[in-house]
Amino acid sequence: MTQTQVAAHLGASLARINALVNGRSYRHLHGIPRGTRTTNGGQRYGFTETPERRHWNEAKFWTRVDRSGGPNACWPWAGGKPDAYGHTAAGKGMTGSANAHVVAFTLAMGLPKAPDWALVLRHLCDNKPCCNPAHLKPGTIGENLADRWQAQREGRTGPRSVTDPVPPPPGGWCIVTGDLDELDRLARISEFHARVDSSGGPAACWPWRGEKSRNNFGYGQMAFDGQRVVPAHRIAYVIADGKTLADIKGQNILHKCPEAKHRNDCNNPAHLALGTQAENIADKLIHGTMPMGERHHMGQRFPDALVARMREKFWRPTGKRPTMTELALEAGTSVTVISRWLKGTSRPEAGGPLAPTG
Repeated sequence: MTQTQVAAHLGASLARINALVNGRSYRHLHGIPRGTRTTNGGQRYGFTETPERRHWNEAKFWTRVDRSGGPNACWPWAGGKPDAYGHTAAGKGMTGSANAHVVAFTLAMGLPKAPDWALVLRHLCDNKPCCNPAHLKPGTIGENLADRWQAQREGRTGPRSVTDPVPPPPGGWCIVTGDLDELDRLARISEFHARVDSSGGPAACWPWRGEKSRNNFGYGQMAFDGQRVVPAHRIAYVIADGKTLADIKGQNILHKCPEAKHRNDCNNPAHLALGTQAENIADKLIHGTMPMGERHHMGQRFPDALVARMREKFWRPTGKRPTMTELALEAGTSVTVISRWLKGTSRPEAGGPLAPTG
């Protein structure tokens, strides 16, 4: 039963059912104690998050924090309301909290996840958007409320300077920075290697491990170099050769695997070579890896048996010969396609007569 069906049956929204299934609501039903923060476990598309991807995620978070005022000034969350806490959905997966100041404190302290709900972070600067970890002091809910009441009694409505900042941990604050494009490419490379099975050694084929991330031809695929969908073997080639996808635009990557078991599924750069489209087709025909007929994803709609039956009916009729229009209606295709089938210019491997007998 899908989440959509459950939502329709219960009369609830899909978002609410999704939150329940994934433990974002009624978390005690999942065995999670009340007040405990949870992260996504470092999972990304079914694979463990690589250190390089984590590095990029943290660097991207800090780009949204305005640190231009210096180490002692407030670091407001960019894009949020001036009098409200910042919010980041990505921080929820990283630290278990979507509050920007909690995420900032957690990352800066080098903690694996945010403090549990029983412990809150007091803004020493009375500035809710501030994400400067030196202005965030762990405390209880009672202490946090006392801070607010004192500010109201003193008539303070805006930020104030911090005279007793929180000291950094040994080694200093853990604030990750860097060029996001370069960090993302390093993260993509690490994710590529995580999805390739290279356990056989440098001479063996390296098959793709992401069964759900394949195209219609069976190639592994993922986002790379700014493109959303790239065949994995092309990525393997450019990584090993120190190139970009733009460098091999218009060129084919041929598989030269010594064994046929993983041909077309191999991502070992030692088994890959540049070539033309004609060379690639010839190579596929030689090794029998060219998807033809019903093996091709476009031909799966019309099995070989159907094509052969159309030829039998036309070239060896038992009574009156059917017209191409009648055959097209029966097969659910066009007259042009039927004509190509009957002549053998399309689907020659399907079998059946290609000319009248006798």
